[in-house]
Amino acid sequence: MKISLSWLNQYVDVEKYFENPKALDDKLTHAGLEVEDIDDRAKPYQNVVVGHIIEKGQHPDADRLSLCQVDVGGKSPQQIICGASNHKQGDKVVVALPGAVLPGDFAIKKSKIRGVESLGMLCSETELGLGESSEGIIILPVDAPVGESFAKYYELDDIVLELSVTPNRADCLSHFGLAREVSCLDGVEYKVPLKEKPEISESTRDHFQLEVKATDVCPRYCGRLIRNVQVKESPSWLKNRLESVGMKSINNIVDVTNYVMLELGQPLHAFDANEINGSKILVDYSQEGEKFITLDGSEIELTGKEVMIRDAEKPVALAGVVGGVNSGVTDETTNIFLESAYFTMSSVRKTARSFGIETDSAYRFSRGVDPEGTFLAMQRASELIQEVAGGELLSDPYDNYPSPIKAKSVEVRINFVAQKLGYEVSSTQFVDWMNRLGCQVEKKDENIFQVTPPAFRGDLNIEEDFIEEFARLHGYSEIPETLPQKVDEPTEHHSMFLHEQFVHKNLQGMGFQQAVNFAFTNSVTQSEFLGFEQGYSFIDHGFDVSGESVFLKNPISEELNVMRQSLLPRLVEVAAENDRKGNSLGKLYEVGATFCKTDKGYHESSQLGFVMWGKKERLWSENVPLVYELKSEVENFLFALKSRSWSWRVVQKEQVPSGFHPAQFAHLFFEGKVVGYIGTLHPLWNEKLKFKSPCAIAEFNFEKLMQGQPRPVKSKSLSKYQKVERDLAFVMPRELAVGDVTAEIRRVIGGKLIDVFVFDLYEGEKVGAGQKSVAFRMILQGKDETLSDDQILGLQEKVINSVSQKFSISVR
Repeated sequence: MKISLSWLNQYVDVEKYFENPKALDDKLTHAGLEVEDIDDRAKPYQNVVVGHIIEKGQHPDADRLSLCQVDVGGKSPQQIICGASNHKQGDKVVVALPGAVLPGDFAIKKSKIRGVESLGMLCSETELGLGESSEGIIILPVDAPVGESFAKYYELDDIVLELSVTPNRADCLSHFGLAREVSCLDGVEYKVPLKEKPEISESTRDHFQLEVKATDVCPRYCGRLIRNVQVKESPSWLKNRLESVGMKSINNIVDVTNYVMLELGQPLHAFDANEINGSKILVDYSQEGEKFITLDGSEIELTGKEVMIRDAEKPVALAGVVGGVNSGVTDETTNIFLESAYFTMSSVRKTARSFGIETDSAYRFSRGVDPEGTFLAMQRASELIQEVAGGELLSDPYDNYPSPIKAKSVEVRINFVAQKLGYEVSSTQFVDWMNRLGCQVEKKDENIFQVTPPAFRGDLNIEEDFIEEFARLHGYSEIPETLPQKVDEPTEHHSMFLHEQFVHKNLQGMGFQQAVNFAFTNSVTQSEFLGFEQGYSFIDHGFDVSGESVFLKNPISEELNVMRQSLLPRLVEVAAENDRKGNSLGKLYEVGATFCKTDKGYHESSQLGFVMWGKKERLWSENVPLVYELKSEVENFLFALKSRSWSWRVVQKEQVPSGFHPAQFAHLFFEGKVVGYIGTLHPLWNEKLKFKSPCAIAEFNFEKLMQGQPRPVKSKSLSKYQKVERDLAFVMPRELAVGDVTAEIRRVIGGKLIDVFVFDLYEGEKVGAGQKSVAFRMILQGKDETLSDDQILGLQEKVINSVSQKFSISVR
């Protein structure tokens, strides 16, 4: 929210802050209204003044250049060369003197042009950053004071503050609202901006009908008819006011409605009265399937849940959000119906978000406007419209307010305020700040006060709200710094916190970076990635609960409309975004909650997701799928968990989720149960996300992985007897998992087996089609003795017999 200091000064005295705006910055920031930026609008126009051409001649060596003597308020005129042709002797112009730095870092210096000295420049709107194009230099009115600062003359000598207003402080989304806040902080009076304008005897109610059916979402609706207005360009003061806070001028009628919104915080809308069929305004819900075209030409289909402003035949505005193209003010408009209404926050917020429409009006209504300021805003806009567009104000305007909104009175205990803030609070101090805030305070006894907030502070509803207000107004610096007393032992960390810290420490040590995403995702993307249509089951893949997606009633955007059931869809999108922006190599992990809805209610579980993309540049090429590198990283993590009981299991293609390559996917079988999966991103998804490199992904049930953690460290003495290596090669079907054979070898040999691993793989004519030869190396060692040849041969035979019988394979 941008605030003009000169504009603010119309309602509260802030003259002292023009020379020192940082003081106002500090005061507002300490009171909870953070000032993000301070813009001195006059700064770009230093050494730019109003000049008077007292003599215009011809450049001696250039036909298209004029040589002017310009009075700039100094002792003697300045000689300036100009290439424009629209000026003459006697004109008042804008002069940039040496030392000026115009917008675009264009520095003005003393110079010579074709041998003749020039001591400045006559400026156009383009050169001053006031327009995109111009045909010549600016010619000012004859009464422009010579030598005066251009910024002052053009009303650009202003300070603009950019505020970061929290959602609960909608009362500060206007100049008058901030004036009340400054008045409270400084203890000075503020002025209400309203001047009465003459009305004609004809009644608005005789020419226009108003009916409010949706009183539940529109408690107050004000409107009046204004006839014979002239739609034209706004006067300079109005345009400058709007432009100072970043809003473009449209025409005098629309500019007034915007001006009053920025002044009082109340959105307004002006209808072309001649386009309102039946001269009737109806506030009601929309009709399902009905079409509506907004002011910017966008067509939307209504659902029957939106609040609409209608005439006798059609909708003319989406209440509180945007007007319709069929009733907007145009250059031909002569009569207008001016609307000022109070719509509930939830109704406007839902409508704006459901259609993705963001307007200044919706922004304010969705945070809350002052129901008591609705009529004032209409009267203020009526006054300004008559001032800048002429017209006749019809009397007897509408103010439909059948059930006035009453602020809730709250009982506040002074000792409770002191208890919460940690220092003594006097009732005098408390009452003083509440009065300055605009509250009504009634004393019940020495300790208890009944406080009623003003209508514009809808965020003050409970006792703690008033304590917070007192704390920020009286000063957070007043809260003493005290160390807590050591009464009890510190609470132990929750096991989930410790588990997450373990993950962060180990995975970041392995070169992974942590990703933190919203717990929301897009329902369509999630469904397509996991394959809900193909019958995806979380239980089949090792996750505890399978259920319906949890849709959000009020999503922050349609792209984030459902609670995530998996970490992977968003993790993959983050990796793809990094890849597109030049991060061609990376690995991320995320620990996060996932959600679903079951017959027993809502369920939340914790999962661990991985994504890895890109291939390292190596001296020798390796045609190894990236998923094997991710598999190695996951196994390193499992080693860190002090577990050795796991294996990878191939999954039938029809069970593979849609987002995975069907031939590069496996389950992790961890300590007797499936706990998740690993695989390669499906080529179609790789193409869809515009990956430039391969991508491998994995997701595991975090709770199952961390069950029993932290595990005690077990140690045993090293055997002093010699290790023995023996190799066995088996010919087996290609689809047989090597891990199953390895597990059987471990089972058969038992405690005498130190390690077993694959060291060779052969597929070719010598073993036949559909077969493979896998060579295993077994490392054997006795604990109490050196293993004899007979013992080793016995173990070897035992392995051959057991493996051959169980898997129907043979030794090569």
